[in-house]
Amino acid sequence: MKNKLLYFLLSLWALTANSQTIFYDQLDLKSGLPSSVVYDIFQDSKGFIWIATDEGLLKYNGYNFKTYSHPDLHAKSGSNIKEDVLGRIWYQTFDGFLFFVDNKDQMQTFTQKNNIGFVNFVITKEYLIKTTWDGIEVRNIKTLKIKKEIKIPKIQTSFLEVSENKIILGNTETKVISLENWKSEKIKNEPLKKATKLLTYQYQNHLYFLTQESNSKCRLYKFSKNELIPIAKIDNTKNIQNFEIVDNTIWICTKKGAHAFTFTGRELSFTSKLPSEDISKVFKDYNNVYWFTSLSKGIFIIKNFNSWELQLANEKFNAITSDKNNLYVSSSSGKIYQLDSELNHKIYWKNEDLHPVYYLDFNTDSKYNFFSANGFYILQKTNKKVTHFNCAVKQIIPFKPNLFLTTGTGFVNSISTNPTIQWKDNILTNIRGKSIVYNSKNNRILTATNNGLFSIQNGENYELSYRNKPLFIKSLITENNRTIALSNQGELFEIKEKSIEKIKSNRLFTHLKKDLNETLLVDKNNVFRLEKNKIIKLFSVGKFLKIKDLISFNSNYFIITEDKIIRINKEKNNKYSFKKPNLFIENILVNGKIKSINKTKLDANENDIQINFNLLNFDFDSDYQLVYKINGALKNVTNFSTIKLVALAPENYFIEVGIQDKNTFKTEFIQTISFEILPPLWKRSWFILTSIFLLLCLIFIIYKWKIKQIKAKNEKAIEKLTLENNLKESRLQLIKSQMNPHFFFNAINNIQSYIFTNETKEASVYLTKFSKLTRKILEFSDVNSISLKDEIASLQLYLELQQMRFKDLKFEIKCNSTTNIDNIKIPTMLIQPYVENAILHGLSHSNKDKKLEIKFEGEFTNLLTVTIYDNGIGRIKSAELNQLNTSKPKSFATKANLERIMLLNKDQYQIDVNYEDLYDEFSESCGTKVTIKIKL
Repeated sequence: MKNKLLYFLLSLWALTANSQTIFYDQLDLKSGLPSSVVYDIFQDSKGFIWIATDEGLLKYNGYNFKTYSHPDLHAKSGSNIKEDVLGRIWYQTFDGFLFFVDNKDQMQTFTQKNNIGFVNFVITKEYLIKTTWDGIEVRNIKTLKIKKEIKIPKIQTSFLEVSENKIILGNTETKVISLENWKSEKIKNEPLKKATKLLTYQYQNHLYFLTQESNSKCRLYKFSKNELIPIAKIDNTKNIQNFEIVDNTIWICTKKGAHAFTFTGRELSFTSKLPSEDISKVFKDYNNVYWFTSLSKGIFIIKNFNSWELQLANEKFNAITSDKNNLYVSSSSGKIYQLDSELNHKIYWKNEDLHPVYYLDFNTDSKYNFFSANGFYILQKTNKKVTHFNCAVKQIIPFKPNLFLTTGTGFVNSISTNPTIQWKDNILTNIRGKSIVYNSKNNRILTATNNGLFSIQNGENYELSYRNKPLFIKSLITENNRTIALSNQGELFEIKEKSIEKIKSNRLFTHLKKDLNETLLVDKNNVFRLEKNKIIKLFSVGKFLKIKDLISFNSNYFIITEDKIIRINKEKNNKYSFKKPNLFIENILVNGKIKSINKTKLDANENDIQINFNLLNFDFDSDYQLVYKINGALKNVTNFSTIKLVALAPENYFIEVGIQDKNTFKTEFIQTISFEILPPLWKRSWFILTSIFLLLCLIFIIYKWKIKQIKAKNEKAIEKLTLENNLKESRLQLIKSQMNPHFFFNAINNIQSYIFTNETKEASVYLTKFSKLTRKILEFSDVNSISLKDEIASLQLYLELQQMRFKDLKFEIKCNSTTNIDNIKIPTMLIQPYVENAILHGLSHSNKDKKLEIKFEGEFTNLLTVTIYDNGIGRIKSAELNQLNTSKPKSFATKANLERIMLLNKDQYQIDVNYEDLYDEFSESCGTKVTIKIKL
């Protein structure tokens, strides 16, 4: 019976022993990889990972994927990723066409004729070498112009490589072509002829051939000096898809996983625990991390071949614990699994109603195991007898011999296991307990609840606070006679007898656990050890996993995630020294448009800056965070690809972008950008100085203009006063002319003669008219203008007086019907001097009947034309007589009137005077016509 039971147990362990695999992280559809079908992988000189999938070529920086396309890219899927000396990334589609990503991160291609299909192409420092249906085409790698075309009729080749400065190609026969003189020769290729599968790989400047024969046996050859040198025999029963040589290890990729062999052909034991998927390539990056690409599951990433994992179908894990001999893991299906250090496992206990088991503690007591599911369970270790309580216990800790403290939903209680299992004291009620610790030194209980942190001592309880604020704690542990607390926000506190101190850290933690002699902390997927108040990083479980619980057991750490149990060996856990993240600025947008701004000046409205960068970081457990400093102010970058600076004020800017160590706060700046945003035009120094200068000039000009204006105004005022004085003087002169002694003497003589001849009536009439004329002249002396009607009336009086002197004088004053004599205003005494001149110098010397005609015509509303016509002797004869008779008085009024007209034309009138001498048919002078035009 015992033998049968032993056989059953061994069989059970055997059934579960093969489910362990090496622990890996995974890039797949869930983590953002556009396709799970991956053909090739490559790391360029900058550090970016390039991935060939059935969705095309991708670039990966550790955070996100970028896809590339081209109008001529008809078939997306491909392989053969390479880099040339210019830093361009080349990619070959499965229909054989070549594409490359240039230094502007754009996919390009070139004209390709006679494409032979998917045959390897070669890139050297000088050449791009590819096959066509006509032979071998050699292009200049920089210009892509054809350097050499090597004609090979009916070419058939399954490989194309370059080694020892020779092109090597072949199928049933193998040729080498010198890149120096282009001569070709055949080489012995018997091993290659026998191969049913032939693969090539370049390693340490040597070309290696891997052949697979019909019996699935594999052989490795090295090409050297035109010979194939055997290296290793490899037993492999699976079809080969690819092979690589990494660190002197031969990796063979098959549809059932990857296998590693030494150069002696011995398979390494750990490869049996690699993922047994359809592997297409094995690649090691510059952080010594292995990437396994598959044709169905994306990419497997392995940092340590000594770390294992266990996954169970349809199981989700919750908690982990241990006793002296085994590990125990609870699941959401109500099972508790028992495991050994090799992750061999079996079911230890099963909840019949499948209720999840969320709490385990199998090491607090030597006789009983404690766990919580749909209630609280106490399981006796020897006979597995179970005691069940209908309560939700979150934690149990030793209190006194055979007495334990528990906390859970609604209580803090004590429970006894000897002599019987029974509840004891209700220490605290009406609370939702989360964690509890007991310090025997001062007999103090601390419990974390939904209402805060409480201290229970000597039968009294009170709430503890930090800086006068409640503390909401999720985990409590004791170590080295001190209590450590983890808050709901992820902060660490040390709780002392009379004070609480915060433990400084740049991280927020999710778990706090005391295990053996270690205090462990979890930051999502990273594990740390707390030594005093120093936090030391131990390891990480990968970028896409979240740790739910962990434990230290038998020189290993065991971690559970949602669906994995992971074993990490303490001694063989490689302390990977990952390269620090690198930073590449892709472009800079100014107001949404790409612009180069480093060491440049921007206009005031160009103040929205967006820096797009590529952060290169494959350390999934990164101890660094991205920061930038702008003019000395340090800021965190929340977006791993963009820094946005909005509405920057005008000034000089110096921006540094870099990484900061989360543990030491040490910052290293990688990229710098400097630029200046100019102030608005009206705030710039030159504009302000120019404006001030122009303003001063304007003020000076206005000042000069004002002075000139004042001067002109004064001159105008003086001129006006002068004009007025001259006008007044001219009027006085006219009055003087009209009241000259000869005129008055003649008038008085005429009156006297009438009196002597006893012609009293004529004397009276003459005297009346003379007095009226004299009165009008005196009245006109006080005004500048008179109506045309008054002018005509004064002329009428003057002519009537002259008619009484010259008996044969006949005169006529005419006005056309359109002339409004009442409203038209003309300068005073303007017409009379010309009438006087006509009588005295023209008519008075004439022996014939004397005729004088004055005509007023209003041709337009603002133009008055005055015509004075006499039939006297004319101006020429009058001038001759005046020269002979020097005693005759000169026409003083005419001269005065001309000066007055000149003055009036400077003021408000425009007066034009025109003289016309009249002649008869015998060319004899027959009078004078004076035309006066007054623009009113």
